[in-house]
Amino acid sequence: MHALLSIVVLLSVANGDAGSPTSAAGDVTSVVRVQLKSTRDVMVMESLSGDMWSHGIYGGEADYQVSSEQRAALDRTSLQYCVVIPDVDALVQAEAKRLAQPPQEGGEEGGVADLAWFSDFKDLAAINARLDALAAARPDLASIIVVGQSLEGRPIRGLRISAVAPGNPVPGIVLNATQHAREWGATMTGMFMADRLVETADSDPVVHDLLSRAEFFVIPVVNVDGYFFTWADSANRLWRKNRRNNGDGTFGVDPNRNWGYEWGGAGSSNQTSSETYRGTGPFSEPETIAMRTFFEARPYIVANIDFHSYSQLVLSPWAYTTQLAPDGALFQSIGNAMTTAIAAETGVNYIAGPVGSTLYLASGGSVDWVYGSRTALAWTVEVRDTGTYGFIMPPAEILPCARECFAAMLAMAQATAESVLISLPSGAPTQLIPNQSTSFQVKVREVIPGSVLARQLFWRTNALAWQSSPLALVSGDIYTATIPASVCGAVVDFYLEATRANGAAVRYPTTAPAAFLSATASGETTLAAYDFEIADAGWLYGIAGDTATTGQWIRGDPIATTAQPEDDHTITPGVQCAFTGQGAVGGAAGASDVDGGITTLQSPVLCVMSASARLRYWYWYTNNLGGSPNLDEFITQVSGDGVTWTTAATVTSSATQWREADIALDGLVAVGSNLRVRFLAQDLGGGSLVEAAIDDLRVLRVGCTVVPGDVNGDGLVNGTDLTTLLAQWGGSGSADFNGDQVVDGFDLALLLANWQ
Repeated sequence: MHALLSIVVLLSVANGDAGSPTSAAGDVTSVVRVQLKSTRDVMVMESLSGDMWSHGIYGGEADYQVSSEQRAALDRTSLQYCVVIPDVDALVQAEAKRLAQPPQEGGEEGGVADLAWFSDFKDLAAINARLDALAAARPDLASIIVVGQSLEGRPIRGLRISAVAPGNPVPGIVLNATQHAREWGATMTGMFMADRLVETADSDPVVHDLLSRAEFFVIPVVNVDGYFFTWADSANRLWRKNRRNNGDGTFGVDPNRNWGYEWGGAGSSNQTSSETYRGTGPFSEPETIAMRTFFEARPYIVANIDFHSYSQLVLSPWAYTTQLAPDGALFQSIGNAMTTAIAAETGVNYIAGPVGSTLYLASGGSVDWVYGSRTALAWTVEVRDTGTYGFIMPPAEILPCARECFAAMLAMAQATAESVLISLPSGAPTQLIPNQSTSFQVKVREVIPGSVLARQLFWRTNALAWQSSPLALVSGDIYTATIPASVCGAVVDFYLEATRANGAAVRYPTTAPAAFLSATASGETTLAAYDFEIADAGWLYGIAGDTATTGQWIRGDPIATTAQPEDDHTITPGVQCAFTGQGAVGGAAGASDVDGGITTLQSPVLCVMSASARLRYWYWYTNNLGGSPNLDEFITQVSGDGVTWTTAATVTSSATQWREADIALDGLVAVGSNLRVRFLAQDLGGGSLVEAAIDDLRVLRVGCTVVPGDVNGDGLVNGTDLTTLLAQWGGSGSADFNGDQVVDGFDLALLLANWQ
């Protein structure tokens, strides 16, 4: 995905009811799909429109709502665009006229088994009445829950649905929708979850089984005030946030930027007029406080889906960063099962992946908090469509959309509704050191205490027979799994298993051993290393063409600010690193930050480029402070000749801590060329605050070194290899080093010459 799609700070018009499609006489509001090819393009569109509707996945496209005047201004730029929705106002007015008609027979007054209720969208009163009717129809399964109250005093209501009586510990799954008020398609999808769980409890064997061993909590409207506001008048139809009076003439906080995990970072705004205004602090809003309290009061919750519209996506953590979540492989496996279920139900294509790298950065969202703070698995599902109708979904789309999402939800629930949940706090190893065992952490969360009898690691080498060993307890629910030593080049597959008291097994990945994790034993050879402790000859701290007026790259011992580190990274003892500008002790964060343009840190020739080479370094980057937060990029480029440079990595989110980058250089730089690297810190937004730092840079060759005479590939030539050679004497085999089809004295001489 183009890096600029990670830069999302939605600005809105500076009036209290931003988000309204109402236009001046003669004006036409439309939605355009814009090709965004640079950070500058993003800044132009945010200043021109400020109401981004959807976020493209490929090619740097994004949908924006624009007035006629804004579209005319767009025509005067060089940006390429097409019109997706010619007249938003016409769609809104047609929808309002349709909804003003008396309900169809079987609609509002229809019985709970009557799907005609889903023939059109429903206001908050109708939704609450439907929830009451479902609870009344099946009191043995469904009961009303009140999560809390909104800012304006409305109850946030939902259903608990389970065949297990309340109070009995069973895995819990939360299905919530409508954090964003204008996303009516998500609202009806949430209601369909409740409807089908209740109505098919006896007829659908999958639903029946799940309800017998788990409990579901369906909360169709989290942002009740905002949703009510979108129904009060068609002029409010596209309202997104809650109804907080910000005290400066603007209204609303974005609930899905107000959750407390990594609150305040990229993809949220500190501007009250912005559509992604995050509030005055984490959980500043009663709606998100209520949801937090609800989760915290139920320690058995194992999974959550937060329904939104639109884009047809199944999204997992992380949202605040493009870094892969520790359980990224598990999220992708279950996400793929969800998209497969959708395709089987309706034939529609949804895409699964992490929020940050698939869609955009969005700090302070529920999906990250549920996973990061509550250790439950969490997804955001963006329902139909991909931009033809946007938020004004035709009523004919309600049921097909809801059916496919229900199929996805069942696939997720089957994979997660367990009394034990296995996760990997630090991720799974993908590379093993040859001839050494490799250990990693495993969290075996007993959702229902006492439900696990045994915890094991299963592994196999080069697709041979599976073997197993028990996990070693560290403390609490943290265990260590150890993969035995393997020779260089070996591929080790592995999965984890917890055996429950009833003898059934819960596995990670969930469909193991059909699906499994893999790691390859391969060595690393250091080709170049710089720790910046000495003035390395050839490094350039600024180059011709740089435009930054302050905050240029230097080497030294940094003085901390809220944006700049106090200490270097220090793999080796020392205090020096490369960083952008040095301020005074106790100085302001912006006193020596990058201002006015670009500053470049450029290396000399590091080494001759080798196949399977990787560039690794530690970096610090801040771009979320100042008047234009989250708009700048930190760019890493590589070159084989010092003339032509290729972008190898782009960082768009702040990391006010040292983080490691690991970049495969194959395909970026030609083998045999002279490898150079440079880092570009840039200030392109007015009033933004940017700091960067680099330390402990290495270039490595990853792979297996062939040692003549090493028959078994363990990197050593010793008695084991000699024994194998003698066993093959006179025939052919792995000890035929010179390839003459016979193991003889020539091969023996080569082995002895390399004896270790």
